[in-house]
Amino acid sequence: MWLSVALDDRALKYDDEYKIHIVDGEPSVEYYFDEKTAQALEDDGFLTEMWHKFDALFDWGDYDFFEPDKCVGFRQWLLDRMKRPMNNTVRPVYEKMLEYANLAIKCNTGIAFDF
Repeated sequence: MWLSVALDDRALKYDDEYKIHIVDGEPSVEYYFDEKTAQALEDDGFLTEMWHKFDALFDWGDYDFFEPDKCVGFRQWLLDRMKRPMNNTVRPVYEKMLEYANLAIKCNTGIAFDF
């Protein structure tokens, strides 16, 4: 399971078959997390929130890409979510997601999610 953000549009490719951007190549950064962490995110309600608030397509084994405009809303969701109690397993992932959302907005690229 991983997150990645393109640091400029050279790292963005468009997949014509699936009609979605992918982060592929440099410059980009990636963050990997294990299945235990992914399960903790699901238990925390992350996937359900993403489906309902952002029409996210990802679930276990799926991929989605948030364009910069969606990253603005995602960033605000993260800021609000991080004010509430959470377990120590998901906090670092949310912090990394916030960092990546900020980068995606700044670089006008996006975030890739692969669960």
